[in-house]
Amino acid sequence: MSNLLRLIAGELNLMVKYKILPFSLVTAVIWIVLLFFLSEDEASHVVPLLIYIDVAAMSILLLGASHHLEKQEGTIRSMMVMPVSPGQILAAKTVASMVLSIESAVITSAALYFIHGVTFNYAALLLFVIVAGATHAAIGFLLSLYSRDFNSMLGLLVGYMLVFTLPTVLFHFGVIEEKFEWLLMISPSHSASHLITSAVSSEFSAPKLIAGCIYLIILTAVLFRFAVYPAFKDNAVRG
Repeated sequence: MSNLLRLIAGELNLMVKYKILPFSLVTAVIWIVLLFFLSEDEASHVVPLLIYIDVAAMSILLLGASHHLEKQEGTIRSMMVMPVSPGQILAAKTVASMVLSIESAVITSAALYFIHGVTFNYAALLLFVIVAGATHAAIGFLLSLYSRDFNSMLGLLVGYMLVFTLPTVLFHFGVIEEKFEWLLMISPSHSASHLITSAVSSEFSAPKLIAGCIYLIILTAVLFRFAVYPAFKDNAVRG
């Protein structure tokens, strides 16, 4: 446990060193400025989308940037000779990535309260951000580990967003009808968006909520066990 805590602290320090955490804070400030120009109803409608974007897209982008910067410096290969397991290294990186998602959710929720006085179920939001953040950390690792460099990783991210994220944004703005939502739930991005939106709006469908949680938890476990972990070990050995 002490090794894991030290690894997490080290990952957070690297995020500061690589300007990833400051960049995440700048993004949160942009959301705050945006909320100032929206009405209460508009802000309540758009906040779930902003939190979702940070959890789904920004966390993948920042995790990819961190991975390839560490790869250039040989940091990951150096960590493999330490008395820690690859699983502990992955766990530390995942927790550090989820910190970015939680930080964004906390700042955006606080802004919604102080600017418009809107409150909602914060415990549910925290739970859903953790579940969605873990899933998208796994997806971020996959895109990073199977890309040659940061530019190719960006190409994979754009492809992922076109297939999985864009339909969710279109659904959020009513372009895709609600009757198609069960089909959209196949997308991990849409399942994450549904959970976050349910927490903020306090309007939810119990079957979709339960299905979304179970789906994301199983998907996260499968991705880490059968795709991320083997690829991470292989990449770390090859440097």
